[in-house]
Amino acid sequence: MTIVIGVGDRFRRDDGAGPAVVEALRGRTPDGVTLAVTDGEPARLIELWAGADLAIVVDAVRAEPSRPGRVHETGPDAVPRSGGSASSHTLGLGEAVALGRAMDRMPKELRVLAIEGAQFGWGCELTPPVAAAVETVAERIATLLARRRTPHGGRDMA
Repeated sequence: MTIVIGVGDRFRRDDGAGPAVVEALRGRTPDGVTLAVTDGEPARLIELWAGADLAIVVDAVRAEPSRPGRVHETGPDAVPRSGGSASSHTLGLGEAVALGRAMDRMPKELRVLAIEGAQFGWGCELTPPVAAAVETVAERIATLLARRRTPHGGRDMA
């Protein structure tokens, strides 16, 4: 199974980048790819990716100095725990990776695409550089998935 997980809150401006990427992927992924959106709570992330051959997590991050719209791609070993991290969530991906490892519930492969955000206050619109990055990331993921061709049936959980 392959799953793409968009992490974030659509009502906190650039924090909605992950869900926006998932939305942009609708109709652009091979059969067998599951699309999901979550708030980043570690137990929910683990439940979504447990047993997956490939999990791709897309999230917005804060960075100093910031270059909104810049995309970082990494794996699980480079994901920091939330204490002082770039995550826009109190607990998040770093804790999910640590807990998933402790519980032996990690996907076989985990890729993380982090989009630097500018504004995380209340509102529904992404800033222009983040909106542009959403399409770039969606295209990158669609291309990767088309090359991999997942044979298993997927589901849409977004």
